[in-house]
Amino acid sequence: MKKTSAALLAGLALLTSGALPAFADDGLVSILFGRNYNDGVSAVKIVHRPNHVGESLPQAVQYSTPARVRQAQAMIMNDPSLLAALERRDISPYNVAWVQTALNGGKIIYYY
Repeated sequence: MKKTSAALLAGLALLTSGALPAFADDGLVSILFGRNYNDGVSAVKIVHRPNHVGESLPQAVQYSTPARVRQAQAMIMNDPSLLAALERRDISPYNVAWVQTALNGGKIIYYY
């Protein structure tokens, strides 16, 4: 009887320990790397930094004009999938500064 209960407890411990990594995926990974929405859209928040630090942003974002911003916002408003992706991320379409097409066909949205 003791061997049966010990085997039962060992099996139960293995089942719960196997499920723990699945639960850990939600917390720490989403804090460190953000959420993965799997919709082909990446959102990059524009943070104002000193002039020499922001060189990784495209020039269309660094030196955006009101016409470029209006063009990007019109692109967002005319594409329901981009609009839905912004809503999932809780980003207002009026905060979008530029939309860029990535090499894999996805969209990169730069917003304030």
